[in-house]
Amino acid sequence: MSKDRRVFHRLGGIANVRYAVQGRDREKIETLPQNIGGGGMGVCLTEKLQAGTILEVEITVPDNPQRAIRGVGEVVWTKPYGIIERAGQSINLHETGIKFITIDPLDVGRVYSYYRQKSI
Repeated sequence: MSKDRRVFHRLGGIANVRYAVQGRDREKIETLPQNIGGGGMGVCLTEKLQAGTILEVEITVPDNPQRAIRGVGEVVWTKPYGIIERAGQSINLHETGIKFITIDPLDVGRVYSYYRQKSI
């Protein structure tokens, strides 16, 4: 049994997440969020990224959709998640773990605050 070494509690997909591979993508791509915490997040991507890939991330919390949280993260792991059908095509999804490199801790606190209010 592997032990969870996370310092921060992870919250289930309550935010919208978009990403761009640093130095490659101009437009950010929408993801399927799995969870988010103070140290990183898990998402499902339609592309398999290698560990060490640097991403620009944009997290939109429903409490204020006009004020996106922006940061930089690093892909730390990836594994197959499943297949979805879209427009008659089968698309492989890859569960991807991202460690935050730079993100404002106050912004991450906003995610936790929204989650607490939603749970009341």
